[in-house]
Amino acid sequence: MLDFLIDRAVEIAKKVDARAIVVISDEDVKERIIEDTVIFVAPKSYATLLESTISTIEETSQDNIVARIAERFIILAQAKDYLSTMLYFKGIGLEGSAVAVISVESFKGIAVIDMVKSKIQRALFECAERVDPRVIRAVLTVALSIAQKGREGRPIGTAFVIGDVEEVLKRSRQLITNPYHGHPESERDIKDPANWESIREFAQLDGVFILNEKGFIISAGRYIEVSARDIKLKRGLGGRHLACAAITRETNAISVVVSESGGDITLYKDGEEILEITARVL
Repeated sequence: MLDFLIDRAVEIAKKVDARAIVVISDEDVKERIIEDTVIFVAPKSYATLLESTISTIEETSQDNIVARIAERFIILAQAKDYLSTMLYFKGIGLEGSAVAVISVESFKGIAVIDMVKSKIQRALFECAERVDPRVIRAVLTVALSIAQKGREGRPIGTAFVIGDVEEVLKRSRQLITNPYHGHPESERDIKDPANWESIREFAQLDGVFILNEKGFIISAGRYIEVSARDIKLKRGLGGRHLACAAITRETNAISVVVSESGGDITLYKDGEEILEITARVL
């Protein structure tokens, strides 16, 4: 059945000029190229999560067919945002369409995804008004690596505050000696993957990274001192999230926070969350 769905997905991808196909399945599938169409495979952890969600709906709304249909549409909408985020980290642009093949125990089908309307595309568009999109991509890529791998086998949390440096520095103080002080721009450029290892190492320090809108790291180990009054966060988020949300309310900066406890990545702008990425299933 899965091979049949993939074959049909390839046909559909050609007709809609889709940039990629993503397979969500609890079966073993190899990433490959079929007739110039790239096929990516979502982690089995996401397939398991999707199956669990669908099964829960089946159990709780057995006597309400309308509710079951509505819930499935919601699940597909969430899957669209997940797949758009996954493809973004795979280096696929968010313009145009992609095709999803879903093959779990309780649901099998094909969906065409309009990535332009995804949450991550909307969030990136908002950030592009203030920060170079290449900088946001680099920060999110490093954040994903930290969220998934931690450091030396243990989870760590960190945060990046990007842009409006002068105002951010006025509202923060250095906790430790700045490890980037005096270094040339080439060694402080987060857009250069050669610098990512040192960033992951310094992510263990208390405090946050401060970057300008061009992606050059100004400081690491910085403590934000702003009022977080009336900032509303989801339950379970701590002081790092609160401070980083608050600094974006008082300045034109964008902040990216990696949660130590859950490994999730949150993007803040103007004091509000505009994107949350669940790193463990990417």
